Amino acid sequence: MSEKKSALFSSYIIDGAQQEFSPAQLLKAEMDGQRPEQGEFGLVEWDSDITHTIIDESADPPVRSMTLELDDMGEYLELVCATKRVYPLAYSSVMTSSIVVSALIDAIWNKGHFMIGDLRLSADWRWDEDGVGSMAAFYESARTVAEAASALQIAIDSYSYEAVAGERSLKVGVSVIPSAPDDENTLTTRAFSAGGDVSMLSERAVPAVFEPDPQSWVIFVPFDQSEFRLGGSLLAQALGFGGASPQMPDADYFLDCYEVVREFVEDRAVLSGCTVGEGGLLAALKKMTADGTGMEIDISDLKRSTQVKNNLRLLFAEVPGVIFQIRDVEFDYFDAELLLQDVAFFPLGHPTPGREEIRIKASAKTGIQTILESLIDNAEGED
Repeated sequence: MSEKKSALFSSYIIDGAQQEFSPAQLLKAEMDGQRPEQGEFGLVEWDSDITHTIIDESADPPVRSMTLELDDMGEYLELVCATKRVYPLAYSSVMTSSIVVSALIDAIWNKGHFMIGDLRLSADWRWDEDGVGSMAAFYESARTVAEAASALQIAIDSYSYEAVAGERSLKVGVSVIPSAPDDENTLTTRAFSAGGDVSMLSERAVPAVFEPDPQSWVIFVPFDQSEFRLGGSLLAQALGFGGASPQMPDADYFLDCYEVVREFVEDRAVLSGCTVGEGGLLAALKKMTADGTGMEIDISDLKRSTQVKNNLRLLFAEVPGVIFQIRDVEFDYFDAELLLQDVAFFPLGHPTPGREEIRIKASAKTGIQTILESLIDNAEGED
């Protein structure tokens, strides 16, 4: 296929509506020196020699519902860990934003001196063009990458597209602009693909598994304040049900979270850390227990804050964020810094050296209720 007839450089009619720009134009608008003011893509001129037009319609999302049993928590975790992500045509925009956000958060753990404004994105699609909804999904994916870069003020460094049979995937690379030619600690790259293959090309500043310190704290910081939904999650894919999916995180809040956590990492205040993304909170914790140290996790505060009654939603919904481990003596410092930045966080509990399993505790009672019940029990036990 010639360049001018490729999916990147074609015009699109989706669901009967002519799209104003080609995918290449949307992505070019976010490259260095070409970003229009305030995301006004209309400032990018149309390529007059593009004559190929792709006509498609959006794929319908699945409507199957399912009842999940709390007793099957371990079974669900095993299922999620064994499932390879398949790019869902009906949730293309959601999946793309998840891939972009996960790649950016993955970079937060790397060595060097940089902030999110120093990052650059590359996007590479391998796409099966057959089937209704396939090209509409690609267009939505390209548009989402451009919109995410614009919202987060991150330049797109490069992009590519390859038509293949039997595969649909997006790989997002993250690189850091070196601040000085002789500074070896300012360049890092990490790639994250929709198929679940992760290629790490730089050295982490903190380990990805728990330190065996039973007094240390494990903290969860969601980088978005959206609802915990299972729709569009890896668990939903594995079990074959639909439902509402998360959207692109609020850019301002995401940036606030990124800034404060990145400072923790650069200050070497974090003992270990992991990105919460594909598979959700419980899948991330499972990765951190891979070296013989487990955890007793208490999601009571998270449950009360979100008012979510179903524990499975809290544990498997793919709200982007981070888990990190800190020393007990530094808890007050982290507490103050996160509160100062108005960033919500949830202490989950302590690691359990020598016992790799994850034990889960959850209560809908408030802290005040728990204290009062404790006082009453103690009073009744007195002579």
